[in-house]
Amino acid sequence: MNDMVADNSYRKPDEFPDTLLEEAALWFARLREPEPDSQQAAERRMAFEDWLQADPRHRGALEETERLWGALAQPAATAIAEESVSKPQIIRHRRRALPSWSRPAALAASFLVAMAFGLIAQDDLTDWVHADHTTRVGEQIPVNLEDGSRVTLNTDTAVSVDLSPNRRSVGLLRGQAWFDVAADTSRPFFVESPAGTIKVTGTSFDVHLDHNTTIVSVTEGQVALTATQGAVEHPTAKLHAGQQARISKTGISEVRAFDNTVVTAWLRQQLVFYDTPLEQVVDELNRYRSGKIVIADGDLQNLKVSGVFRTDDPDAALPVIANTLPIEVTRLTNYLVLLH
Repeated sequence: MNDMVADNSYRKPDEFPDTLLEEAALWFARLREPEPDSQQAAERRMAFEDWLQADPRHRGALEETERLWGALAQPAATAIAEESVSKPQIIRHRRRALPSWSRPAALAASFLVAMAFGLIAQDDLTDWVHADHTTRVGEQIPVNLEDGSRVTLNTDTAVSVDLSPNRRSVGLLRGQAWFDVAADTSRPFFVESPAGTIKVTGTSFDVHLDHNTTIVSVTEGQVALTATQGAVEHPTAKLHAGQQARISKTGISEVRAFDNTVVTAWLRQQLVFYDTPLEQVVDELNRYRSGKIVIADGDLQNLKVSGVFRTDDPDAALPVIANTLPIEVTRLTNYLVLLH
C-alpha cells in the first residue's frame, strides 16, 4: 500500500470531513482486494488516480487511513514474531493488549475499515431488487416451490424463481442454496448462475457462488453443466452423485469427488474444517456474521484449522482457534475483529 501515496506528511484526522474519510477508507479496502483481470485492474487504477487528483485533501485522507491501519497492525505483527519462535504447534497464549498509544488509532481504523467494507457491500443491493426469496446474514430458510421442489437458502442468499408450463428455472443471484428437485422429465429444471447453467430433471445438489465461481456438488442423481458463452475450456460437463465441479468465466473445471460431510454441514447448522487454511476458515465465518473478521498478519493465513463450529454462533470459533494456533484475537467492535 505504501506505493499509493507519495506525500508522507502528517495531517490531523480532524482536518478531513467524515465523507472524505469514507471515500478514503473505501479506496483503501478496494486496493487491498485480490487483483482482478488486467482490464479491470487498469480501470480501477485509473479511477483511483482520478479520485486522488480530484482534491488535494484526498491524498492526505488516504495517508491517514494507511497510518491508522499501520499503527494497529505493526504492534500485532511484532507480538506474533516474538511469541511464535520455538512454540509448539498447539499453543495457549497469554493475551497481550495493544499498547495504550495505539488504541485511538485502532478504534479509528476500526471505523474506517468497517465503513469501507459496508460501502462495498452496497454494490450487491441489485441482487435483492431482482430476487423473489432472500436471506439475511446468518439466516437459513427453506422455500417450497409449486412444482414440489424444495430450495434451502443459506446465509446472505438471493434467488429468483420462474416456473412456466415448459420450463422451471431458479436464478441464484448470490450466496448458496441446496436444491431437492422434483422429477418431471417433460419440464426440466434449470439453475442459472452468473458463471453458467445447471440442468436437471430430478436430483439433489448444492450450488455455491464463491466470488466469480459457481461450485456445484451433487449428492443424488446427475446434472448437466454449461458454462456461459465465451468459455474456452470445457464448456459442458456432467456430474453424478458424489462429484463436484467449478464453473468460471474460463469454463468448467475437472470433475472431482468431494467431502459430503463438509459441503452439506451448513444444512445441519454446522461448519466443518479439516486442516483448512485459516484464511479460508475466516472467509466462511464471515459469511455467517455481520461485520468482518480480518487477518492482520498475512503470515497467519495458511495456518491449518480443524474443528466443527455452529453457523448460528460463528464467533464461538474464535477462542478455539486462538487457543490452538499462535494467534491472538482483538475485538475492536462487534463489527471488526482482528486476528494477529
